[in-house]
Amino acid sequence: MKSMFKKHDLFKIVGITILLVAILTWIIPAGQFTGSDMVVGEISRLGIANLFFTGIYSLSTILYQITFLLVLGGFYCLLSTVDAYKGLIETITNKLKGKEIPFILITSFVFAGLASISSEVYPLLVFVPFFITIILNLKMDKITALCTTFGSILVGLLGATYSPYVYSYIGNYFGLLKANSQAVNYNLEIITKVAIFVLSFVLFNFFNLLHSKDTLKKKNKSVAAEDKFAVVIENKKTKKADKGSKIWPLIVIFAFIFVFLILGYISWNGSFGIKIFDKFHEWLLGIKIGDHPIFSYILGSSDTGVVAAFGTWPLFNIQIILLIAAAIIAIAYKVSFDELIEKFIEGAKKMSRIVLLLVLIYIVFVITNLSPIVPTITDWIVGLTKNLNIYLASLASFIASVLNVDLNFVAYNVGGYFAANAGNFTSLYAIITSSMYGFASFFAPTSAILMIGLAYLDIPYKDWMKYIWRFLVGILVGLLIIFSIIRFL
Repeated sequence: MKSMFKKHDLFKIVGITILLVAILTWIIPAGQFTGSDMVVGEISRLGIANLFFTGIYSLSTILYQITFLLVLGGFYCLLSTVDAYKGLIETITNKLKGKEIPFILITSFVFAGLASISSEVYPLLVFVPFFITIILNLKMDKITALCTTFGSILVGLLGATYSPYVYSYIGNYFGLLKANSQAVNYNLEIITKVAIFVLSFVLFNFFNLLHSKDTLKKKNKSVAAEDKFAVVIENKKTKKADKGSKIWPLIVIFAFIFVFLILGYISWNGSFGIKIFDKFHEWLLGIKIGDHPIFSYILGSSDTGVVAAFGTWPLFNIQIILLIAAAIIAIAYKVSFDELIEKFIEGAKKMSRIVLLLVLIYIVFVITNLSPIVPTITDWIVGLTKNLNIYLASLASFIASVLNVDLNFVAYNVGGYFAANAGNFTSLYAIITSSMYGFASFFAPTSAILMIGLAYLDIPYKDWMKYIWRFLVGILVGLLIIFSIIRFL
């Protein structure tokens, strides 16, 4: 059994998960919640032909995520061949020597904090390869790099505060709306949300820093083998850069990307009531020369959803920013068009394994969408007691998170049912649902961000579980204590 998982272990684990879920569709009848009532239908078995079809369905479901990963791969493959990028990495690394622990802590907080309030998770991956390269050049290992970047994003997902990615659908299905409005009330239970964020961040980084200090003593040296877009610096002074390798244009480009990431993926109006960007967008597209709305022509029609106000950007928009940034880099550092195309193709190839893994993960989502077994499982679990129970609700939310993959469909499958039976504790059960989704994301084979991180850094699943199990035990106990305090005190 051990030898079976020595190679391509992530694909095998996800494949086994797909088969197990497919088998469940032959055992568990489909169900649907109507308010507080459960309607159980017939068993909706997934046949062999249907199983193959799920791959195509999955591919179409996550097309934006796929193109994002391919563009990201191309962007960093281009960067890794630019001398200025190596100079930037070396400059930062040299300044951080002896300050590795504060750097890890600050980086983790930035990723976790942004994930806690952002409207999309995937755009946060834009800077992940950059920070991974720095961490590995500081002679820390892959686990530290994974925790500080991908893992910290999961911390923000678990401790979500003002994140529309987490609470927009949950808020709607649980009925957590502002008075006389269709907008979600993000301030509900905000103290509890912040407490969960602080607990998860502190506990996660307690283990991360312990591990980081240990790896610093060992001085890990295999940077090139561990970094998909390796930029290895030498332990000696670099020759003075010529004009073509000045790093300031690259710094400006990174700042340009970061500004658009912050502006585009923090829901200024929805989460914080800041309407200036919506008004600016309306004003900009309304500018006319004669009878012609000139900026609407240049940027494109807002009917597609792509030309959107800051704070409401879809995932596709950050891909546009990356492509523009890549073009500017090519011009600034005299990269030929042919070389630019070659590097994007090479980078996309490096990401192809991750893309395939993501498609397989979402097959689980497709299966439970075509054969809705999650409501039936949820009803069985919470039905073990007469009244809705926070501990059984936590278990049901966890299982729903593993099987549904996407948080929106977790909320769809359990939100209305929990809300109808929660009484005065509706907001608590909403937090239970989101928190257990975040908890599952740290180790479930259907956790997209986690599995992308493991595949990117080529970390075996068992090695991750050996590391993360202590955090999982601690955070689960902490979450249940918080849920109990709110429910019973």
